[in-house]
Amino acid sequence: MPGRSWKLWLRGRDRNFRRSSLNPRSPIHQGPDASSGPIAYLQQASRGHVMAHEHPAHSVHHIVPGFGADRAAHYDTQASVNLAGSQAAYEIGTSALTAQLDGQDTASLLFVGLGTGAELVPYTRFDVPGWRFTGVDPSDAMLAVARQRLEAEGMLSRTHLHVGELHTLPPGPPFDGAQMMGVLHHVEGEEARLELLREVARRLKPGAPLVLGCRVGKDPELTNVELRRLRAYGVPPDALERRRQHFAVMRPIESDAALFAMFAQTGLVAPRPIFVSLQFKVFLARFEPGAAG
Repeated sequence: MPGRSWKLWLRGRDRNFRRSSLNPRSPIHQGPDASSGPIAYLQQASRGHVMAHEHPAHSVHHIVPGFGADRAAHYDTQASVNLAGSQAAYEIGTSALTAQLDGQDTASLLFVGLGTGAELVPYTRFDVPGWRFTGVDPSDAMLAVARQRLEAEGMLSRTHLHVGELHTLPPGPPFDGAQMMGVLHHVEGEEARLELLREVARRLKPGAPLVLGCRVGKDPELTNVELRRLRAYGVPPDALERRRQHFAVMRPIESDAALFAMFAQTGLVAPRPIFVSLQFKVFLARFEPGAAG
């Protein structure tokens, strides 16, 4: 069924993070003032100011409204704490795609799960004025933040923002490249993950590069490193315990080898790591339709 994997991503993300007040996209009933910074924000989360909506699992439309204006407004603040080097990951992704397409005066890139648009901003430094971008995200509130950001950066005129699941993006010419950050590990089950990768691959030109970032593996030692870092940022013990519980129930891709096997089944070849932040890894691969096995 078209779009099934995208729906499963949303369900899995909502269910897996439901009890985690530290999740960057956790629903917000009462958000703190934007000037309070990441530490105060996360402290308020631990005191119950950040709470999860309960959504029926059968319909994505009951999940997406939870990504409201408050959540979107504070997403980047929390993300910078939750993922060490999040901005560097975006810059490396930009560097990888521009290197792969170096010399092209025009290019069209697809961004799956664009969110607030932060991953597009590094392109302002790469002198690619003829490149065009399409960002897909099921949350209109997140894309509203992206719209404001891209307008301020002078990028909105060459960016198409599409609210909805990937399969609802109207057919068009295939893209020269794509990026999907922080999405795949929220999709539950290998078949659903494969389906999402196939959806992305169907949108690409032969030979197009893909940058993909996701959590890989469950290493208790690295999990402790993550939790210790959050503690240093002022996250209180009860919030850390909820985070620990979230990590315990999470089912990311088991290993690099498991991810590469999924790549091979969907025609994504020559994968190589380009960025690692503890258990979050970013890979560069290339789409070759004849290689799908």
